[in-house]
Amino acid sequence: MPPFVEIVHNALVHCATSPQALGLVSLPGGTLASASAARCYVTTTARSWGLPPDAVDALELITGELAANALEHSASRSITVVLSRTARTAAVGVIDEGQGSATAAGAPPPDQEDGRGLLIVGALATDWGQRRICGGLLVWAEVDTGPASHHLMTPLDSGRHHEVTGSESHPWERT
Repeated sequence: MPPFVEIVHNALVHCATSPQALGLVSLPGGTLASASAARCYVTTTARSWGLPPDAVDALELITGELAANALEHSASRSITVVLSRTARTAAVGVIDEGQGSATAAGAPPPDQEDGRGLLIVGALATDWGQRRICGGLLVWAEVDTGPASHHLMTPLDSGRHHEVTGSESHPWERT
């Protein structure tokens, strides 16, 4: 099955709740300009879906961090950004061709210029994790889109993280 078809198939078949909308874009690897393009795609798409401004802002920031990580650490020829929406949540995922994993090892020293991306993701997301898919790594994050969402005021350690391996569930699959 071609990678895009497999990605869309997994997103639709393995969701605990049916997505109301699904977006997908493939961007070149090897250039950090793709992180900016990914943020722009997610922001434009999320706004067109009528998501609340705080959810759009959270998705934009999360996408930037996930895309930058994929571009910096995977040596992928391309990355794929998947955005989905249900009645109460929106999820963004970035798929690269890498064999690594995404780990948030705690706050780096104050003088270190990098190493805070997944801490930011954890602060903004209600849930996030990773999974091997299509011969690469999918790192995903979910945000609430309901009227009581308050993404930008979430404590740093509140986002749940799931590392999914082998035959475990798809990141958006809930029981």
